[in-house]
Amino acid sequence: MSYGNNNKGNAGNGGFDLANYETVKQRKVRLRKDYPNSIIHPMTISGIGYANNFVMHVAMVWKEKTEMSLTPEVVAAISDLAKSATHDNAGIVATTIAIMTRADSVGHSLSLAGGPKADKNAWVENSEESAVGRALDNLGYHSGSCSQEEMIKVGYTEATQQQRVRLENEINGILMDLAARQVNLVQLHQECIRRTRPFQQLHELSVDELTTIQNFLTSNQPITA
Repeated sequence: MSYGNNNKGNAGNGGFDLANYETVKQRKVRLRKDYPNSIIHPMTISGIGYANNFVMHVAMVWKEKTEMSLTPEVVAAISDLAKSATHDNAGIVATTIAIMTRADSVGHSLSLAGGPKADKNAWVENSEESAVGRALDNLGYHSGSCSQEEMIKVGYTEATQQQRVRLENEINGILMDLAARQVNLVQLHQECIRRTRPFQQLHELSVDELTTIQNFLTSNQPITA
């Protein structure tokens, strides 16, 4: 284990009124009205090893589905490119994919696993829908603002990340204290795995799993060598 619907109210949403923001579904309807043969294709670009921590999606839009270029060779190239996708270069990766597929527009999104609201149990679906919303926004399908779904995420993504950092720091602090007391950390790691799932680094775990480990470490007698 290493150290290291329209809602008019604005409560819990950072003080903004969600009624002022268009939903992704509404943007899709407008696209299909203008371009009946249009097609939207979302794609996961984050590694499966991080699925319990976060997920990244890229979404491509073509006004005419006959213009979509997703041959087996292009899909294989995208798969290789996605292996290098990180939080920092996701925009460049998304743009490269758009060029390779001759998309009219592209958007990308990241969702943190185990966050509140939509990200609590459906962070994958939420990330995908947000990416679609951004792709439509980039194509001009917006009302001068972000989508309703994106504004909801603004209010809790940062809070979730802060919670993750706090949990990891607290767990690492406990582990350092136990190591100084010559506690058997290898056996302790196995106990943590038994309560969550196999992992090597804390960043592989969801917020709920980190909370489980923190509760275990603070409420149980340390395992000594």
